[in-house]
Amino acid sequence: MFRAVLFISFIFAFFCGPVRAQNQIYNAEISVDVTAENAAQAREQAMTEANRKAFLSVAARVTTAEGVAELSRLTDGQILNFIREVSVVSEKASDIRYIAVFNVRVNQDILTRYMQENNIPFVIGGAANILIIPTFREFKTDAPLLWEGTNAWRKAWEAGPVQIGAVRIFSIPPNGSNYAAVDAEKALRLDGIALDKIAFINNTKDIYVADAVYEGIEGLKVTLRSYQNGAEETIFVPGERGPQLFADAIGQISDNLYNKVKKQNVVNNKQKSEITVLYSFTYLKDWLSLEKKLKDIGYVRSIVTDAIGSGKVQFKMTYIGSFDKLQEALRNKYYNLKSQGNFYILEKI
Repeated sequence: MFRAVLFISFIFAFFCGPVRAQNQIYNAEISVDVTAENAAQAREQAMTEANRKAFLSVAARVTTAEGVAELSRLTDGQILNFIREVSVVSEKASDIRYIAVFNVRVNQDILTRYMQENNIPFVIGGAANILIIPTFREFKTDAPLLWEGTNAWRKAWEAGPVQIGAVRIFSIPPNGSNYAAVDAEKALRLDGIALDKIAFINNTKDIYVADAVYEGIEGLKVTLRSYQNGAEETIFVPGERGPQLFADAIGQISDNLYNKVKKQNVVNNKQKSEITVLYSFTYLKDWLSLEKKLKDIGYVRSIVTDAIGSGKVQFKMTYIGSFDKLQEALRNKYYNLKSQGNFYILEKI
């Protein structure tokens, strides 16, 4: 290994000291607007509010909903121990009001160590493309609707796909191929022939049937069925009938599905590995752009540049979890690691 690393280092025209890349997952930009008895008090309350919002925003990226609930129990004073740095993006103040935007960085090492000690799961929000088949009935005894123009539930979903991180949740497109493949009855009984066709046509393995029915005068009951494993659950959404009720239901279902994806991507935070990587670039800006992309991958704990020059950079990448998961995350960004024995070549796909 020593010869391989020595050879890689030798090909550079010049060397630089180690540079550690910051993981952007642990940064959050937070807006606050606080009114108090005076400006100083308003600013102090705003800082406390920003710290909590940033901490929970970061927590939502690295743990499940149950993990976030556990971390939200920490006091403001305890949360302060997790804050590494706060910078002011913009601010305005009057005698009693303080409005600002802060960039808050959470201390990655302290947070991950606390999660380990308290058995809070560490997750990487994996990519997913989830198709929703929204069937609808006004009353339980009605025939279910899917493609009919009176299906207000499907029309609400067609306002646009929901994107949460790398998870995309979208309604079945109203086109001829989908019309021919499935109807409401087939969807509700999870017809294998029909839904296999839908999976092929729409290039997704994740299909959920979201069967909605009004619950009395107020509220919507949605039965969510997974074609992948047959799991079923019921979600009740309170509210008056109308567009907002459907919007709230879509929000709850989307959050529910996103949390399912996160639970599937729980990783062993204690399983830490380090590899040496070589990357060739045409312009320095290419490497700086790639470095940012690498920082945004949840599996990557740190990047330390060993040497740079002559269109090449050598760096050490520390990551958690399995190499296969890291490789999958890189390929989602159109890059691939190729083993060269004691080091890896990072190439663009």
